Amino acid sequence: MESQEDIGRISKKYSLNPGAVANILHQKTVRNVRKYHSRIVNKAPALVRSWKRGDTILKLASKNNFPPVLLASIMLKEMGYKSKTVVKNPEVLEDKRLRYELINAIEVDFCFSPRAHSVQSGQGRMGEDLIHEWLEHCDLEFITESDMSKEPNTKTPDFLLSELYKVDGIDVRWIESKAVFADEKEHNRYQLKQFSFYEDLYGPGMVVYWYGFLDTLVPNNYLITDYTFFEVMGYDVDKLINRTLTW
Repeated sequence: MESQEDIGRISKKYSLNPGAVANILHQKTVRNVRKYHSRIVNKAPALVRSWKRGDTILKLASKNNFPPVLLASIMLKEMGYKSKTVVKNPEVLEDKRLRYELINAIEVDFCFSPRAHSVQSGQGRMGEDLIHEWLEHCDLEFITESDMSKEPNTKTPDFLLSELYKVDGIDVRWIESKAVFADEKEHNRYQLKQFSFYEDLYGPGMVVYWYGFLDTLVPNNYLITDYTFFEVMGYDVDKLINRTLTW
C-alpha cells in the first residue's frame, strides 16, 4: 500500500473495513516521517532553491516521498515564516504562488493537514463515546480522563472504574481507547508510554484498538479488544470503522 488510491482495492481484496486500511496507511506515513524528518530538514535550503527555480511544493513532496504539509512547513521555516501560523491561515502569505501551493498541499494531505487532524480527533471522540455509552448501559460507576485531577507528568487512562468489573473473564479497572490499528511496534510504544503506568497505578485494565490488532500482540495485565467487542452487543460501530482520512 503506497497511496490513498490503494485503500479501496485492498479493503475489498482482503475484506477489511476501509477505516482500518486507511489507518494502516496513516501509520506507515507517520513512521516514514519519523525516519526521514531530519534528512528533509537538512535539505531545506536545497528544497527552497528548487522551488524558486519552478518546482512546486507538491512535486517536491512527491519526489521526496514526504507529506506535502510537513514539507511545506519545513520550507516555510527556511524562508523565515512561522510555519505553524501560516499553515493554519495561508491567506496571510503575500506571495501569491506560495499561498496557492500551500493551499493545494493542505487540501491533499490526508495525514498532517488541519483537516486531517480534525478527522483524527473526531475518530478518537467517537471511540470514547461508544465506551462511555457501554459503561453507562452496564450501570458502572466511572470517571473519565478529564474528570481526574492531573498532577505534573501523571498518566491517566480514558476511563477509570470505581471497582473491578469482569470482561470476558478478566478483571478490568481502567479502559484506554485507541482509534488505531495495532501491530507490535504500535502496541509496544503505547505499552511503554501509558499502559505500564496504568497497571502500576490501578491494576488490570482493558485496551480497545478500534481498528483491530495483530493476534501476535502479547498483553500484560489487561485485556486487548477491538470494535467487534461492541459490535456483537449491538452498538453501531460502522460510522467509526468505515471512516477514512481520505477525501
